[in-house]
Amino acid sequence: GAPPPPPARAGGWAGAGSPLLSPGEVRSKPMTVLQWEKLSMGKLAHTLWGDGGSDGGAKGAAGALEKLMEPGRAFEIDISALEGRFARPDPSARFRRAESDNSDRSTVGSADGGTPRARISLLEPKRSTSVGIVENKLRGALGGKPLRDAILEVDEALLTQDTLKMALSAVPTTAEQALLLAFQGEPSTLDRPEQLLRSLCGIPRLEGRILAMMFKAQLEPDMDELLQQVDSLKAACEAVQGSAELQALMQIVLHIGNALNAGTARGNAAGFRPSALLKLAEHKAADKKTTLLHYTVEVVQTNAPKVRRVTALLPTLAQAAPRLGLAQSRRISGQSRTISDNLGQS
Repeated sequence: GAPPPPPARAGGWAGAGSPLLSPGEVRSKPMTVLQWEKLSMGKLAHTLWGDGGSDGGAKGAAGALEKLMEPGRAFEIDISALEGRFARPDPSARFRRAESDNSDRSTVGSADGGTPRARISLLEPKRSTSVGIVENKLRGALGGKPLRDAILEVDEALLTQDTLKMALSAVPTTAEQALLLAFQGEPSTLDRPEQLLRSLCGIPRLEGRILAMMFKAQLEPDMDELLQQVDSLKAACEAVQGSAELQALMQIVLHIGNALNAGTARGNAAGFRPSALLKLAEHKAADKKTTLLHYTVEVVQTNAPKVRRVTALLPTLAQAAPRLGLAQSRRISGQSRTISDNLGQS
């Protein structure tokens, strides 16, 4: 194979947006490839690799790393150590993996509805049991007030979000309505689950009413939370954009990734998509214990210790990460459409 590249060229400082290696260079050993989505020079505008860095300068992340290096010191990677850690395994041992599929299965026993009833039961046993549980909880939550009255009166004091969720589970199906309304006997002779469902049968657009009340009860808290999420996300974006340490760290990852990917289609990258950062912890070293993330930390500690100040950014990011409200905003939109569709059906 080709001889290893000179250490100074392979590990030394590369300017703004420059790859660590020239396109034709390869490693002395086959390396495990970092599966990133690389960026070409033409796609660097308005990114941290181009003019979108912390200082807005043309050097971007490369300039940020250069400023954080000790005076007179260039960033270097020990290529021999990198090859030792991330050389591609021998093909004969490559597929020796033990895979196990431990899918824990839990079984849920059905309730035994075989207890003799003094009252008339029309529902299927499982449905009767589940509605009976709901009916019992609703009696306590409503203080004895009939659910039908609370719904028709839109009693917001009693119809909390939890109560409305229980009421929604008790909405009778079309088949159940037909069965219950066809009953000619005294309603009081029916079992409690049947009495509850029968009392709800005459309420127009019952499901739509309950969904609308649930939406109204939850809308204000949801909007308040979404606004807080937006503020957290905005603060995180500003912190990321202004962090020279984070951009320098990204440049270090770029150097390491280009060193691994030299001579491949994924090499010679001028930048990469942020999703590649997640792959650092997945990219195993030859010892199968450490990862490319461990190696990156070691490189930072050895070559650019000032970059470790990036940890000051973590609390802001940690606060924003679990608060991203895209799913919640979609849920609100979905609920609104469901209510509109439901109310428009009758």
